[in-house]
Amino acid sequence: MTAEDDRRLEAYLWDPAAPPDADVDAIANRLASVRFDAARRPLTLPAPAAPRRYRGPLLAIAASVALLVAGGGAFWSWRWNWPAGAPWPVSVDGSSPGATRPASQLQLDQPLQLGAAAAQVRIARIGTMRVEPGSLLTLAETRSTRHRVVLDRGAVRVRVWAPPGRFAFRTPAGNVIDLGCVFDLSVDPDGTSRVRVETGWVQIENGWGETLIPAGASSVMTAAARPGVPVFDDAPPIFVASVRMAERTENGTSDAAAIDTVVRLARSRDVLTLLTLARTSPVPERRRLLERAAQLLPPPSGVTVDAIVAGDWSQLWRWSGTLDLPPAKGWLRNWRDAWPRMR
Repeated sequence: MTAEDDRRLEAYLWDPAAPPDADVDAIANRLASVRFDAARRPLTLPAPAAPRRYRGPLLAIAASVALLVAGGGAFWSWRWNWPAGAPWPVSVDGSSPGATRPASQLQLDQPLQLGAAAAQVRIARIGTMRVEPGSLLTLAETRSTRHRVVLDRGAVRVRVWAPPGRFAFRTPAGNVIDLGCVFDLSVDPDGTSRVRVETGWVQIENGWGETLIPAGASSVMTAAARPGVPVFDDAPPIFVASVRMAERTENGTSDAAAIDTVVRLARSRDVLTLLTLARTSPVPERRRLLERAAQLLPPPSGVTVDAIVAGDWSQLWRWSGTLDLPPAKGWLRNWRDAWPRMR
């Protein structure tokens, strides 16, 4: 099933106004012959057969189930709510004797600066974060629907299970926004931000633009340029390096040799990279990238390379929507991320 099929089925199951799904209709038609017809075969319920001595336990079981359901809703409500400004718990790994240990809480507007030891930070109640040695970060904002951390340098590994946008980092290069996932973020000494996504999606953005990074892919961001396009981690290193060269346009032109390498080495899995890179490339290079993408994964009906080259970005988005990727905001699918499993 493609991502487009997945989205259509999801809409049909949850939205009464959505058009019927052909696959579901086909199953319903095949089962029509065994459909229950109350007029032809009236259903007569038998008299209760359970002895009275079982009624008490059965009622107790039913009440327990009801309490579990209510309790589950209360649990998630509690998990996603957080007192405004409340500190986050911090657990510091064992450090050398005599070393200064950071505070056991990450207080609002109080920097956490690590030396040789790493630390585990509880992100309110929605996730966990491992902070690597030498990192410097500050809790800038925390409340039920919004948590913001400033990462000036260092590296973190984050696991968050919450609606998109509730948790984000501010870095020297721009914002890194969690869309419900597990990801790694590092900030180099020169301010370059690097993101690698394990599950779900992450959005990176600055004053130049934005990029969406899916699971299994990485990107980079600097303050002086548009965020880099996503590249899957299993791509050859020369492909990754060529993509980074190709996105550095100067005087309206891209590195021709880099474009050649990207086009030559691209796989079907790399169509997302090609389409994203085409969005910001000059027209001649844009056409080459799109034509290669069309060879690897033909665009849907009504979408043409010529139209996208001319600047019809709606067709580019339609093409991107046919890629075999989960919805960028389908965070509920990553339910395993709800449980801490940091490493």
